[in-house]
Amino acid sequence: MVAVALVFGTGIAVSPNAHSGAVHSGAPADNAADPQPSSTPTPAQTTTPTPAQTTTPTPTQTTTQGPARVRPPKPASRTHKARNVPEFPRDTHHGRRIVYDKALMTAWVMGERDQVIGRYPVVGRFDRPVMGTYRIFSKSKIAYNPNSKVTFNHMMRFTYGPDTKSPIGLHAIPRYYDGTAMHSVKQLGLAIAAGGCVRLSEEAAAAIYKWAKVGDRVIVLPSP
Repeated sequence: MVAVALVFGTGIAVSPNAHSGAVHSGAPADNAADPQPSSTPTPAQTTTPTPAQTTTPTPTQTTTQGPARVRPPKPASRTHKARNVPEFPRDTHHGRRIVYDKALMTAWVMGERDQVIGRYPVVGRFDRPVMGTYRIFSKSKIAYNPNSKVTFNHMMRFTYGPDTKSPIGLHAIPRYYDGTAMHSVKQLGLAIAAGGCVRLSEEAAAAIYKWAKVGDRVIVLPSP
């Protein structure tokens, strides 16, 4: 017979076939390791670089400005000079000429290509000479009026007065025989003349006299 030894109070049976000292229980030991699956290395994650964002520049808003406002000319009078006198004369002619605007009391010297050679304030009167196209018919460096006892430097005659038949032209401010000017340079631009001639400063008259030729046109524009 096979002897079975029972140890009461412990609940442990000793098998005769077991090696000495081997103890079996109904559950695995606490330190028994469960088999672990072999670890497969996780491939390294490759980061795809995000393309840099390109900012499309916002076009700068450009403000289109309209043409500059041109103020209409204001005519001269006996007490006030013209305002807003334009750079170019208001005639419709072209080429070499002198333009006398009675309303603005201003004279322009225009070249062959319609360029402004000079623009000058003048003293004249509204009612003479009448508007129209004239031509310089004579020049005198010094002219005299014995009745008024005045001299006219750089005289350029282009027409005649309607009643006296005296020549009318462009010239420097008249001077009395004692050398006194009939009026000041500051008064150029006013309609205060008596005889109908076109009076300029001494420098302006000399410049135009040097430039002008007998036969050159003089365009007289209407009064206001």
